[in-house]
Amino acid sequence: MALLHRYGFAPLSSKRILEIGCGTGYWLREFIKWGAKPENISGIDLLPDRIAEARSLCPNGIKLHCGNAASLEFDDSMFDLVLQSTAFTSILDPTTKQQIASEMIRVLKVKGLILWYDYYMNNPWNPDVQGIKKKEINALFPSCNIDLRRITLAPPLARCIAPHSWLSAYLLERIPLLRTHYIGVIRK
Repeated sequence: MALLHRYGFAPLSSKRILEIGCGTGYWLREFIKWGAKPENISGIDLLPDRIAEARSLCPNGIKLHCGNAASLEFDDSMFDLVLQSTAFTSILDPTTKQQIASEMIRVLKVKGLILWYDYYMNNPWNPDVQGIKKKEINALFPSCNIDLRRITLAPPLARCIAPHSWLSAYLLERIPLLRTHYIGVIRK
């Protein structure tokens, strides 16, 4: 929410929001906690079981779509805010990544924001997750203003340390080499 405040996107009550790769709707529900209205929120995911679970967990009014984000069925310039959170690292085909990025830009209002949160490192234990570096993000969103910073203590390290010492996890996250994700904003 602090990132939204920094970019003048609070309050969320009048903002139209779309999440790409919404899964079971966790972030959609968080947006409601932060003041967004369910009827202004949409989510899309490729997996029918995720959408089915999101329907059971999310409030009425949220529009959930099962489909491919490479071809969104939304009007141009429809959303104030488009979120993708760990979706792009699961897309291994470069053409599909480019199509989804283009669709995100197409449905975004002129003064809208794309919120980005994803790995910049590969997951050595999961070949179906490939990190996406700044250079690739810039190529996916040409002619956009992109502001990214690295955050998030490496999840395997965090899972090991945090149960024993939150302070140690916090201090280790301050070391840039141990941060595995980018968070940021992309603007037209």
